[in-house]
Amino acid sequence: MELREANNIVKQFIPNEEVVAIKLNNKGLINQTFIVSVGKIKIKQFILQAINTAIFPLYEKGLENMILVNNQLNKSAFPYEFPTPILDKYICIDSVIWRLFPFIESNCYDVVLDKNMAFEAAKCLGSFYKSLHNFDTKQLHTTLPNFHNCNLRLSELDKAINTANTDRLNHAKELIKIIDSSRNILKKFDKLNAELPIRVVHFDAKINNILFDKTTNKAKAIIDLDTLMPGTVLSDIGDMIRTFSNTLGEESKNIDGVKADIEIIQNIINGFLSSCKNILTNEEKDNLLFSGKAITLLQCIRFLTDYLNNDSYYKIVYPEQNWIRAQNQWALCCSLKG
Repeated sequence: MELREANNIVKQFIPNEEVVAIKLNNKGLINQTFIVSVGKIKIKQFILQAINTAIFPLYEKGLENMILVNNQLNKSAFPYEFPTPILDKYICIDSVIWRLFPFIESNCYDVVLDKNMAFEAAKCLGSFYKSLHNFDTKQLHTTLPNFHNCNLRLSELDKAINTANTDRLNHAKELIKIIDSSRNILKKFDKLNAELPIRVVHFDAKINNILFDKTTNKAKAIIDLDTLMPGTVLSDIGDMIRTFSNTLGEESKNIDGVKADIEIIQNIINGFLSSCKNILTNEEKDNLLFSGKAITLLQCIRFLTDYLNNDSYYKIVYPEQNWIRAQNQWALCCSLKG
């Protein structure tokens, strides 16, 4: 993106300032993100983001969710930052939907470095749940229907198997057969989600969506709120276990080395319960560990489905990336208890 184009967009949010620098941020899998420096005398940074409307077609409803939840968190004195779009608005320029966020000076990690980091992140998420315990989730829109609906994801896999090209299908046939024997895990997950309390769920509780203070390395903020909607606690804790315990990361090609770190998992559960134990039901607490295995298997299926669909959903930088991701997640799933 050229400086002039960025300046034209940013002025819709901050009319009296100039963009002096722009840098692409490649970390996200879905949206296109830039760090922009604004101002000539006192430079201030912001996050400029183009929304992938193919993935988030109900982005306006998503914005409403962010505003409603942010208002409740402010009332509840939520002790962490929860950055929402500046002016609570999106703009459209040349059919692209843009938004601007405040930049939070912090450390952002792609993998969990130690058990204390896992505890801090989970404690932050637990505080999020506690602060929203009395929030009426019926106010929220479901912006990604059936996001963690395992039965749907299995049907999508079945469809992809029937339409995949021969080379990719042959490549994946052994993994497909193994996954088929594990469908009972996902059936149990769907059953639990139909029974457990409906809460405000982040739905993307990866380590790089928790920002950390540069001085203390304590959790500082929760970001990346497009998936914010009603659900159950199992979706977030499951995703934390999936992403935190895999110390090699979901992009690692070292499939034989992928194994869940049990100590990190225990610190996720301990950190989370330290903030919100009193608001959870016994059934929620009893299935926190199981949620990690279920969500990891679900994510394996999603990566495999995208691979069979010729990489139409997740961004890739090399041809076999979704295949590697799927194998990575299966290896992690096999090492998880639950």
